[in-house]
Amino acid sequence: MSPIGYGEVGVILGLLGLSAWRRIPLSLTLALAVLVVFFLDFVSATFLDGPLIPELAWAYFPPIYVSPPWTPLTTIFVHAGPTHLMFNLLGFLLITPVLEERIGSVRWGLVFFLGALVGQLAFWLVHFEDAFVLVGASGGLMAVLGAFARLYPRERITLFLPIPGMPTVPVIWIAIGFLLFSFLLVAGSPSGTAHEAHIAGMAFGFAAAPAVLRVPAARAKVAVPLDAAKLVTLATTRELRGILDELQAADVPEVRAAWLEKFAANAACPRCGGPLRVRRRTLTSPCGWRL
Repeated sequence: MSPIGYGEVGVILGLLGLSAWRRIPLSLTLALAVLVVFFLDFVSATFLDGPLIPELAWAYFPPIYVSPPWTPLTTIFVHAGPTHLMFNLLGFLLITPVLEERIGSVRWGLVFFLGALVGQLAFWLVHFEDAFVLVGASGGLMAVLGAFARLYPRERITLFLPIPGMPTVPVIWIAIGFLLFSFLLVAGSPSGTAHEAHIAGMAFGFAAAPAVLRVPAARAKVAVPLDAAKLVTLATTRELRGILDELQAADVPEVRAAWLEKFAANAACPRCGGPLRVRRRTLTSPCGWRL
């Protein structure tokens, strides 16, 4: 492996260690890692006559060459070009942090990395007799999207671009849309995109999400018992009443905590009209109002 390759591995391990030490969200850490690896690959190929196929990529050319056994993990951080990188960065930054905040970094990491490996395995099984180079974090991101759709199907998010005024969409619709789109592309002409890995990753995330919630995770948020009826007077809009209904119907502690935080983020203090925050067992306002 060249110095660039060792440097990329060092960057990945260093950022993962920093994330664990400083409690930085893992999704944002991985976004930074793939960005740095892409930059180093560009420098290597452009200025140092580096390999056309990045050293960390999973290359499969049977029976002549199969890349080292660690590359199915490192290839997650390698991307084929600016467009590929941009779409995956949008997924890391705009969709996946919401789920990580809800379930904790340990659980999120299990869904992402196992989903990525399951997606790669599915692609390899389909293309066992073909030569390929498989790169990118899309399989893991699709696993996170599948888990998100399973755990919080009615959560509304903006698809990729945070443009003011853009309507939000239930995450289950986004997951179904991606799944159908991937099936259509698999059935169509070859495009050079590993749609089989996307489908398998999403299926894994959807199926494994309830089991992942049983994994102990220190960072997962736990809701405290609450009397949701006390919030009725604060539910002054249709959106707030809908959030309150979801909170009252939720039977998973993490889900209740998430809906309570969303309620607080959209409600206003009845005394001063200012924002509300959840602190342990109390809703608080900057003016001193408490519930």
